[in-house]
Amino acid sequence: MRTCRVQGRRALLGLIGYALGAGALAAQASVNLDQRYPTGSINTDALAEQALADAAAVRQAIDARYSAESARCAHVFLATECQDNARRAHTLGETQVRRVELEAHDLQRKLAAQDRTTQRDAEQARWQQANGPQKEREARKATQQRADRVQEHAQDALRQQAQAASNRERYQQRNAQHDQDEVQRASVQLRSVAENERRYRDKQERAKAYAANRAREREENQKARDERERKRKAQMLQETTDAAQQPQEVR
Repeated sequence: MRTCRVQGRRALLGLIGYALGAGALAAQASVNLDQRYPTGSINTDALAEQALADAAAVRQAIDARYSAESARCAHVFLATECQDNARRAHTLGETQVRRVELEAHDLQRKLAAQDRTTQRDAEQARWQQANGPQKEREARKATQQRADRVQEHAQDALRQQAQAASNRERYQQRNAQHDQDEVQRASVQLRSVAENERRYRDKQERAKAYAANRAREREENQKARDERERKRKAQMLQETTDAAQQPQEVR
């Protein structure tokens, strides 16, 4: 029983020692990168290339160490703790590798941008040297064209002003003529209204006279009919009287 406890303690101590040793190896690789390439120390293209190469080598080493540790931890006591230690060591190394790679790539991009700017400036200088006289002639021509356009615009403005004055005069004349025509049209309308009123009164008077004549004619006709009717009745009465007297004379 005591022998089993002793063996268990030895195995546990051995595992802890091995795990600490693996973490130290991985940390040592990262520390080497930190020592060789402190933050802000990568300032040339050659140093950036060397830093990227060293970072790739360190990444390969810590990846291999992590793979080996993961395989070994699967067969030891406290495998989960062993895996956590291996993972932390690998993460620490990866952090340092990524920092160095990021600084190196940033410097390379900056240097590439500077090279492009320098090349573009050089090409522009060569182009200006080769095309300077022509550009100067083109600039003078453009200046003259601008001056011509300004003068042309000024002349157009003067013509427009003159045209505007002429247009105003014609507009005023049209308005005056329109006002005169409106006055004449109103006068004609007034005369027409007066004439229409006179005709209407005449028509009313003629209508009244016609109605009076018709009434008088109807009255005279009625009197004539009444007279004829009276005469007819008188004649009928006379005939009746005569007829009544004739038989008495025969007897």
